[in-house]
Amino acid sequence: MTSGLVFSFFFLLAYAYIAVAHRKRGMAIWLSAVMALLSSVVFGCFAGWGDIATIAGNINFSVLLVFSGILLIAEVLIEAGIPGHLAGHIVMHSKDYGHAAVYLCILSSIISVFVENVATVMIVAPIALEVARKLKANPVVLLIGIAVASNLQGTATLVGDPPSMILAASENMDFNDFFFMNGRPGIFFAVQVGAVFSFFVLKRLLKKDSRSLPRVEIPNVSSWFPAWVLGAVIFGLAVLSFFFPGVGIQAGLLCIAGGAVSVVWHAFYRRGHLGARSSRGRHGDRTSRRILREFDWDTLFLLAGIFFMVGALETMGVMESVGTFLAGVSGHDPLMAFILVVASAVVLSAFVDNVPYVTAMIPVAHAIAGSLDHSGGTHHYLTFGLLIGACLGGNISPVGAAANIVSVSVLRKNGYPVTFYQFVRVGLPFTLAATVSGAAFIWFVWGP
Repeated sequence: MTSGLVFSFFFLLAYAYIAVAHRKRGMAIWLSAVMALLSSVVFGCFAGWGDIATIAGNINFSVLLVFSGILLIAEVLIEAGIPGHLAGHIVMHSKDYGHAAVYLCILSSIISVFVENVATVMIVAPIALEVARKLKANPVVLLIGIAVASNLQGTATLVGDPPSMILAASENMDFNDFFFMNGRPGIFFAVQVGAVFSFFVLKRLLKKDSRSLPRVEIPNVSSWFPAWVLGAVIFGLAVLSFFFPGVGIQAGLLCIAGGAVSVVWHAFYRRGHLGARSSRGRHGDRTSRRILREFDWDTLFLLAGIFFMVGALETMGVMESVGTFLAGVSGHDPLMAFILVVASAVVLSAFVDNVPYVTAMIPVAHAIAGSLDHSGGTHHYLTFGLLIGACLGGNISPVGAAANIVSVSVLRKNGYPVTFYQFVRVGLPFTLAATVSGAAFIWFVWGP
């Protein structure tokens, strides 16, 4: 038995757990890594500590720092009440309920560019529920729309979602490359094309309800400082892109510094040490210690473990073999290979986490490109298509993304149980509209 088979078995075992579980996923992937190493020793195919050290070098600490920093800034941004304040104003200035519903979905997609998708749903959902409750309207379609919209724009920028960070690290892309790369429009514009088509679907599903909107309470903003920190980090990433291509340690340090500044500021401001006599009660409910305690450590360890396991499989030639096989299935036709990569990503990501899927499939996409003689800079149509398919495919089902699960849970707690069919009725047409149009953009701009 080869080490490649051993690591493949334990990776698939961990992947199966990740697909159905939403807790302790980081522990699961690292447990699978340890078991794979021990089994390699037992079966006499241990690669040696030198190779293990090389594999461990695949853990991209820059991506982990970017993820951690942006997440911390987002948490403080929420505590300051900024996203909720914007949502309240959008409702109050909308023409009617139908327009407000569409605008709230658009707002959730914009917020999710910088804020975790689950947090986005938790921010916008209470205001949406309040409006629907006062009008005695059924909020099911609206909250599903908010969830799927939040999953859309996270793909558009380097800091929006972990899969985008993973792709950027693999392709040596920087913040600006998501907008323009090699003189051509990048992923950001593909997502915007998808957004235009998908929001026509949402508008049709939400329908036009001309009832006047009730008055809702607009949450106050205790301070705009976290927004300035986020803006400074985004600007800094854009500037760094000119000097340090890719997701380097410089980008990671900038993001984690922004996160640290935000958390420290939150601690002092909440105690009234920065000009506010007493911010307690109007500046969030959580202390800085609680924010750190509730930090998404599980996803952080999951990312590190996935980097390690996929790095091992790539080193052992497993990913190259899978890529060569898929290239053969496509008949070595670039368009068929592109459709195969995008379609399989959409289908599988409807039921499994897109973080391990994207990480595992990037080297496979590279191998497919190599079999098609599209290596170097000509392979981006495959990896970009992979990102679009994997990140948007999660919108099909209620278990395809964490934001979907939270949205369904919020509805259930408020007396609106959601069936699988009800969710798919919204998620499937939304996903098809966004994915087909976005993938078509990628093909025509980046295809060979």
